[in-house]
Amino acid sequence: MRQLRIEAAKAHGFGKPRAAALMAALARVLPQSDGAVFAAIENWPGDLASDAVIFRLNAGLHALALAGREPGVLGALYRGGAMPSSFALEAVLAETLDVHAQELIGWLAHPTQTNEVARVAGLVAALLELGRERALPCEVLELGASAGLNLNFPRYAVRLGERCAGPPHSAVSLAPQWRGGSAPGGTLTITATRGVDLHPLDPGNAADRQRLAAYLWPGEGARAARLAAAIGIAERCPPQVDTGLASAWLRRRLAEPQAGGTRRVVFHSMVLQYACDQERKAIDEAFARAGATASPDRPLARVSIEWRADRAAVELRIAQWDGAGELGEPRLAALCHPYGEWIDWRGLARPSSGMILSSARR
Repeated sequence: MRQLRIEAAKAHGFGKPRAAALMAALARVLPQSDGAVFAAIENWPGDLASDAVIFRLNAGLHALALAGREPGVLGALYRGGAMPSSFALEAVLAETLDVHAQELIGWLAHPTQTNEVARVAGLVAALLELGRERALPCEVLELGASAGLNLNFPRYAVRLGERCAGPPHSAVSLAPQWRGGSAPGGTLTITATRGVDLHPLDPGNAADRQRLAAYLWPGEGARAARLAAAIGIAERCPPQVDTGLASAWLRRRLAEPQAGGTRRVVFHSMVLQYACDQERKAIDEAFARAGATASPDRPLARVSIEWRADRAAVELRIAQWDGAGELGEPRLAALCHPYGEWIDWRGLARPSSGMILSSARR
């Protein structure tokens, strides 16, 4: 259970003691259980880290706690109650892994659906950086949109350092710790947002809302409240999320006519780790094809928040095509916390001051 010990150390480093305790206990219990869940993880056909297998197992356990089927020790762990002892946690995990084995294996079979809205603070920073020299209205497309909560970012209050964006009294308020250079400034107008996912979730569906909540780590009260607030906004303003393969969808969207004087921006966060090499190549090819026809009046940009290849850091990278000097070279703009708690900003150029975020239409 080496991967569990690695993830436990990472969780401890990120200041998540309950997640660290859960994974450390699983690392001790799973090999002793020698059951179906242990066998599924030991014989996993892919990479445990890239496939977020431990994350999937956590979701299954959290789902049991949310449904009240494991209300005792697991319920306390996930709700943020009294921290259970290692002995109590190991005992309940051993029983749960046995009694609910098939249900937990079902959670292992499906990719995660985190859709952490805090990450869109990085997207807002990137959009403002792109508009530093020329602020254009932006059409935003998202790959791996899940329930589409990120697509409602123009309706969220976003604080980047000392600068604010979005409606200040929004139920969703994002304020990552700002590190590094000054936050970019400027005026930003969003003309449309649209996303795609292989298996999109519906924020208007109770079962899907419960599924989204299950992917949170134990004791994440602030994230749970933020998720609930984002779902509330999505129920009133449903995001547009299509069902399909990201590369094929992207190819079609980028082939559609782009309005003059508009920047088309494609965003994805924590998505590429779930895509095969062929799919990642197809996505890159779609960008290259569309980028070849970009112009200063119809630029294209790609904003990604993804793990670095060695999984030692999460990088916010920006690539842009404008038919002139920008030819799609991805440049590091920031390092980020995996769940958006902080942004270490590098930027692409010296930012200007002032910031306004508005939504012209959807």
